[in-house]
Amino acid sequence: MTVSIAGAPRRIFLTGLMASGKSTVAPLLAARLGWDWVDLDELIAQRTGQTIAQLFSVSEAAFRSAETAALAELAATPPGVAGQIVATGGGAIGSEVNRELMRGVGKLVALEVTPEVALSRAMAPGQPERPLLHGDALAQLRALHAARAPLYATADLRVATDNLAPGAVTDRIIAGLVARGGLPLVAEDSQIIPVAIPAAPHTITIAWGGLSRLPAVLDDLHLPLRLTIVTDAQIRPLYLDGVCEVLRMAGYDVGISIIPAGETAKTLQTVQNVYDDLLGRRAERGEAIIALGGGVVGDLAGFAAATYLRGVPVIQLPTTLLAQVDSAIGGKTGVNHPRAKNIIGAFYQPRAILIDPATLLTLSDRLLREGLGEVVKYGVILDGDLFADLEAHHADLLRRDPQWLAAIITRCAAIKAGVVAADEREAGQRLLLNYGHTIGHALEALAGYGTLLHGEAVFLGMAVEARIARRLGLIDAAAVARQDALALACGAPTQLPADLTPAMVLAATRLDKKAQGGRVRWALPDGPGHGVAVDVPDEVALAAIADVLGGV
Repeated sequence: MTVSIAGAPRRIFLTGLMASGKSTVAPLLAARLGWDWVDLDELIAQRTGQTIAQLFSVSEAAFRSAETAALAELAATPPGVAGQIVATGGGAIGSEVNRELMRGVGKLVALEVTPEVALSRAMAPGQPERPLLHGDALAQLRALHAARAPLYATADLRVATDNLAPGAVTDRIIAGLVARGGLPLVAEDSQIIPVAIPAAPHTITIAWGGLSRLPAVLDDLHLPLRLTIVTDAQIRPLYLDGVCEVLRMAGYDVGISIIPAGETAKTLQTVQNVYDDLLGRRAERGEAIIALGGGVVGDLAGFAAATYLRGVPVIQLPTTLLAQVDSAIGGKTGVNHPRAKNIIGAFYQPRAILIDPATLLTLSDRLLREGLGEVVKYGVILDGDLFADLEAHHADLLRRDPQWLAAIITRCAAIKAGVVAADEREAGQRLLLNYGHTIGHALEALAGYGTLLHGEAVFLGMAVEARIARRLGLIDAAAVARQDALALACGAPTQLPADLTPAMVLAATRLDKKAQGGRVRWALPDGPGHGVAVDVPDEVALAAIADVLGGV
């Protein structure tokens, strides 16, 4: 992956007390961004031919002079095509010259650690010698912490590391900078996609670093300065503080409603809790709800917006691939019933959708892969060229190549926007977007919400439904094999849960929200990038389900 932007500072300097994790986090952060990294102490040792301990044995002043010279050399040297992470020594921030050098060419991130935790880390086996620790080490660390804390507080971002693994620290650095518009990203103009629904026209904005543009989007909508962010417990430590900071700096009065993470939270009780939060701050009609998160947050917050005071504005800020390409677009809102997915809900269009692909840099591999389920769906049922591109470039998406992520998100968003504009209430072409979902929704309910992620269930649903199409003569075996191969390459699951039977799965489809007269119209492919909605005999569906129960 190469994440770069011409003309912008492309370095991130990590500072913090010794043992705060700078040298550990630097390579992780560099790998996530596709940047280079350097340890400033190692660079000093290379330049001087002496170890840090040897330099300190002469005097701390000698080391600090070498430190400033190394920073000056870095500042004068372009970081290359991508960018660079620099792990600095804990005291580098103490010099005003050093601070100006670092701020002039990048962002300064402070990793915060308490002296007690720092000592336990510094004394762990295999740790390097710490020249500044002598005598009463804890007292020394407390003194260093007290002296430097005001300087660390001036960093562009501060991340507390005491109770976090290095990977979690990496996520919080990326998220904190993205939310505040401080991570140098891809130099691309925003993509604006109109969603031309006559009664509720709005736009989808796709922009790297787009989260920090939220105040401008809200200003364009002329909404009240009071609003409420609905997010979940997983997104909260990553993006909430940054988004709130940007909004408050723009003059917005921000309320917060936190819901549990995951599909099991998508219930009427959780909606009730959101209502309680809205009533607690006396939210009024016209004040927006901001849905910050993945598909569960978007669906639930959208439903709360549709029903609170008989409708308040909702802005979708999707942070997962699945939400960015599908669930945040189209105005379907709702919650689950224990027996059926999304059975309680409303069509309610957002006032705007703001997609920041940079949020995918903190997405788990599993969540990224499940999002590809919806992407592959578009390729099979609506866009054969997209399917071919996915065959050629799925690896680029899995490694989060920024150009391909942005291109695929834009393409899928445009497809869905066009379909929704032509058929908002799912009376015609929009039915085709249910490919993989008739079986997929049944599997999610039968397995227990959260056991299968939505995109994983869609992949399995497509496996079954492609075989239905094959048995009906709509597609040939080669088409099924191509879909299977792409799903496997995307990391999709290959078998239905073992304790299910074909009869159980088929019975669960009867509870689909699109059922009429106890039966469902199935969206099935009938050619490359093309599909139809048809009735399916039970015996055909049962045979196809049995095919997949035995393995794709």
